[in-house]
Amino acid sequence: MSLQSIIIHSACVVVWVTFFVYFADLSNQITGVDEDRINKPDRPIPSKLVTLKGAIGRWAVVLSSFIIIGIFYPAILPETLCLVAVVAFLNLTPAGNHWFGKNCIALTPGMWALLSGCWKINSPLDLTNRSYILTVAVWTGILMPIQDFRDMKGDARVGRRTMQLVYGDITSRRIYACGFVPAAYAVLRVGRLADIAPIPLALTHVYLAYRTMNHDGPRYDHKTYMHFTYLFCAVVASIIVKQK
Repeated sequence: MSLQSIIIHSACVVVWVTFFVYFADLSNQITGVDEDRINKPDRPIPSKLVTLKGAIGRWAVVLSSFIIIGIFYPAILPETLCLVAVVAFLNLTPAGNHWFGKNCIALTPGMWALLSGCWKINSPLDLTNRSYILTVAVWTGILMPIQDFRDMKGDARVGRRTMQLVYGDITSRRIYACGFVPAAYAVLRVGRLADIAPIPLALTHVYLAYRTMNHDGPRYDHKTYMHFTYLFCAVVASIIVKQK
């Protein structure tokens, strides 16, 4: 692939992902104003930097643009429509407010669609790399409940049924640390992504479980969530290393 082609395809990835992130974020903010007044009062709508009507207008433009990109690039149309469906599921259905529906059911296909679409824009997606992307998607879906440990007050107010509100904070942390984290690492082993660095990846999972159990308030939980995002970047990078 020529340098010019690489630049063009990379730019297309950036545009597609940017429209998706903007669309998903607007959808979340438009439907989650009450929650944001508690958890994230500095966001544009609760802080009155943007009106709800203005946000809805932007949302319509961004959603239309995102779908048009999928139409002009038919190879990623399934992924584009999948991402739209995931966002709708999360924001418009009762199941999207349940911890299992939100984190495990919705975000697994959502992550698959996002990674698959980015790959297809750059090059054809073979069976091996499809398997790697599916592995990352399942791994992400298993570990994503970690994001809910920091937003319990807002979740309770809007009626969201996170694991913490269903089973209690301490019990949820035990389930996550002793069940979900080992299961996620097992997925990486089965999907052969842990072959790159099995011991460091195992230790980072143990550290994630430790931080989950060693809770010290929402601020600490947010830092734990950020550690998960760093681990996510490392796991995605392992797919690139596998190409060598």
